[in-house]
Amino acid sequence: MRRFAAPALIALWIVGSAPFLGRLTRWIQEEIDRSLLVIVPTILFWVAAAAFAVWVVRSARRLRWKNWIAMALGLLWAAVQATALARGRPEESALERMHLVLYGVVALLLYRAFLRGGRSAIAAAFSAAVLTSLVGVADEFVQWLVWTRVGDFYDCLLNASAGGCGVVFGAGLFGFDFVAPTSGERKMIAVLWLWLVAASFLLVDRTNLGRLIEDPELGSFRSYYTAGLLEHLNEGRRTRWSAKQPPLPPFQPWQIQDHFLNEATWHVQARNEAFDAEDWPTAAAEEAILNRYYPAVLEEVRNPDGSLRHAFPADRVQRLQQEGAVLVPTYESPAGGNRIWVLPPFVAPGLVVALLVVPVVLIAGRPRAAPASRND
Repeated sequence: MRRFAAPALIALWIVGSAPFLGRLTRWIQEEIDRSLLVIVPTILFWVAAAAFAVWVVRSARRLRWKNWIAMALGLLWAAVQATALARGRPEESALERMHLVLYGVVALLLYRAFLRGGRSAIAAAFSAAVLTSLVGVADEFVQWLVWTRVGDFYDCLLNASAGGCGVVFGAGLFGFDFVAPTSGERKMIAVLWLWLVAASFLLVDRTNLGRLIEDPELGSFRSYYTAGLLEHLNEGRRTRWSAKQPPLPPFQPWQIQDHFLNEATWHVQARNEAFDAEDWPTAAAEEAILNRYYPAVLEEVRNPDGSLRHAFPADRVQRLQQEGAVLVPTYESPAGGNRIWVLPPFVAPGLVVALLVVPVVLIAGRPRAAPASRND
């Protein structure tokens, strides 16, 4: 088990630190210097790259041409992810590169641990990649759970891709072959794959899958909940918030996120931005959606001084009336951006069924022949 100590500790650090990194990055932005969010991860990235280079040089004598090709492919894969797949602002891209290193190292060390434990290279590679992907799912679930972070399945794909880079690079560094996995190895891979499919589907269901609520008077908007459930949640929040108010920002890492309130604040933000841009129809439509589907947020959530935090001030309501903003049934709310996915009913079950074919094929595959005895 000592072989798995290092990757296990790194994985625990990744998941355990997830709630605190959001608070840390915000503190650096507000109190120190925002540029540090680019400088520090970049330095760590190149320090890790230098450490890998030293590791490769020390192992160079036993490496063959196929090892160098595998390592080159791993590096090329990592370079593509670090550049072409980078998103958003420079500091976000720098932090993603740091995640690329962390997940790559976890996968590489897991591959070495499985390989030295007697697993075939194919079984070691697949097991390392799946376990690293499960760490990524756990990381994103924790981020979805707490106020200070935002869970996103796209980040799971980036984490899994980083694990793939680590496995390919590790195959070059520690060696590989194409011997078929044994029956026991295939069963282990099938079980790990089932865990990954189940965990991924549950995460997507929590963080991204939703539905389109179409109102014949107000237009349409995306939500994690049905219209009936939104009504029920409003009633429950009225009772809860009248006794205890939801937390105010800056949120603490251990505070569990209220996704109903979070969803409502997307519409509050869309309403306020539209009003400031003098987009009166959009502001009126968002205010109508809030009044009909999230009234508890407008009526119960208060500031420390007792004033309503999200209710539209009377002068702004009067301004909308003066501008003669008219609700349009064809209005489509942009609130939440692409955070909520609305898929046809058959897509998600179809994907799950298709993914479940993998363990069936693995278990039903032809077993590897036992090695011949030296006395034969």
